[in-house]
Amino acid sequence: MPGAPVSTASWLPLAEQALVQGDGVRAALLLDAHDAASSTQAEVALLFARVLQWRGRHRDACAVLERALAHHAEHVGLLVERARLACRVSAWHDAHDGFQRAWRNTTTTASAPWVPAWLEVMIQLNLREPALAIACAHAERSPDDADAWFWLGYVHQLNQQYDAALDAYRRCAQRAPDHAMLHNNLAALHLELRDYLAAKTYLDEALKDDPGNASAWTNLSMWWIKAGVPAVAHLAAERALALNPQCALAWQGFSNACKELQAWDAATEAIERARVLEPNNDAYRWSLAMLQLMRGDYANGWINHEARWLGSPELRGAQPTWAAPHWDAQSVAGKTVLVWSEQGYGDVMQFVRFLPEFARRIREHGGAVAHSTFAPLRALVTRSLAGYVARVESQEQAIAPHDYQIPLGSLPMVLGVSLNDLPCYVPPYLKVDAAQVARWRERCASAAPTLKVGLAWSGSRDHQRNPYRCVEPHALGAALAGIEGVTFYSLQREAGEAERDAWAAVGIDLVDDTAEFATFDETAAFVSQLDLVITVCTSVAHLAGALAVPTWLLLDVNPHWTWMTAREDSPWYPSMRLYRQPAFGQWSAVLSRLADDLRTRVAMRCGHLGREGR
Repeated sequence: MPGAPVSTASWLPLAEQALVQGDGVRAALLLDAHDAASSTQAEVALLFARVLQWRGRHRDACAVLERALAHHAEHVGLLVERARLACRVSAWHDAHDGFQRAWRNTTTTASAPWVPAWLEVMIQLNLREPALAIACAHAERSPDDADAWFWLGYVHQLNQQYDAALDAYRRCAQRAPDHAMLHNNLAALHLELRDYLAAKTYLDEALKDDPGNASAWTNLSMWWIKAGVPAVAHLAAERALALNPQCALAWQGFSNACKELQAWDAATEAIERARVLEPNNDAYRWSLAMLQLMRGDYANGWINHEARWLGSPELRGAQPTWAAPHWDAQSVAGKTVLVWSEQGYGDVMQFVRFLPEFARRIREHGGAVAHSTFAPLRALVTRSLAGYVARVESQEQAIAPHDYQIPLGSLPMVLGVSLNDLPCYVPPYLKVDAAQVARWRERCASAAPTLKVGLAWSGSRDHQRNPYRCVEPHALGAALAGIEGVTFYSLQREAGEAERDAWAAVGIDLVDDTAEFATFDETAAFVSQLDLVITVCTSVAHLAGALAVPTWLLLDVNPHWTWMTAREDSPWYPSMRLYRQPAFGQWSAVLSRLADDLRTRVAMRCGHLGREGR
């Protein structure tokens, strides 16, 4: 007679213990001896799957788990193990489904140490809000678990909820001051807050705790860029990659350092490596788009430009919620497509050139186009688009009914715009108000016959790159001081008292009428009466370029993609001349060349006027 069945209680704990101790051989032999392959018991199947993974037989482990789940569909252990296996092959949706089912079957008092793995999956899938809800619930269920608070802090940080992140990290530190990644994450958070002193302190602690922390070296690379030393940032990024060449974030950090050093090939290759490692991460796709567009690869760049709503730090989560569906080549017969302005004022003035052609194509198919733009641009844009669009309305007001919607920045992709196509969309395409032009012409007439030059030395103070792209007014003023035959006009709205004093200190009487620029309509009329605009990368550059006013643009080493690399002209704005920094932070050579060119311009003008007088 066959012997009585052997209870799993007599051998399964021994097999589990063996695997925990690293003795997979003994665990495998025990499982084989008790015919684990044919068992329908959940705990036996779970251990059998783990041993199969130890043996490298991941597909067989999957099959064992699937068979067991057919008998125990809601078993938490089986669901979690199946989800972990899905993670190994980057099957993120399958993993998410498994973890979600496990969570639903976990009581509020049960331990769930696998939740951080689930949070990582949700981050991969850009499920930021669901991840936050689970992280909060996990911390509430396990209030004494330092790791639960750490992950809550991390998810808050990803959602740019910095105060909440700091609070969660503080709770983590109270429970485990030596938590492995705490100092590193606090450093990254303070980099986001632009508290660079605190960030460096935390980075020093992180690398003291673990000199082999690749993530800390990546953040240190970013810190050195903020400190204005890209060569050292490059070294730190190399160290991060030496420690972990499979870290996508480290490749992005390396790419960022290469851009500041103008190593464009290396920067592009690095961000492509990051994308291969994390193909679902829109931040890497967005970074790749910026490089592709900067280098003139518009065919791929416009496609990857669509990742901006999740990939761009400035735009993440900023896309409006629309009731109407996104227009994606649907039939437009009898329909209205709303094109809405996005990003900043300069972006609108750059991309609005494409609206007439887009509207023409929609009309050809029986539809109409409306435009929603920012209030300060509405009057200027309405006049410029007259006859092309059905209506122009302000985003700050209720939007009129429409059938489809599309963001303005997507039009180049829809139209298939290449670098060679830009001459079809050249300025001037913005139309100024004749009455305002006449008023400003009369106001500026008193400066004749001097050269009328408008100046803007800073972009938006909140822009992350403004410290690199702005020029200190005292430096620009010192370069331009003493040039005869020029009247300088300020185009810098809301300039501070210290900035105004800097111009006076070098002896330049800067005419400032910016208080009268209530909207871009007034600004455009004024700019149209200038002989030359000298500006850094800001909306003034796009306005002057779109009006075809001669413009000299001062660029840092890693400028906005529009200005491309190396060239001194712009295919977007033929009236523009580009002055580029030779190396990171070096404005002196730029300003010296600028001053020489302005003297030449004045001399040529004086000679021309002299000949006219004869």
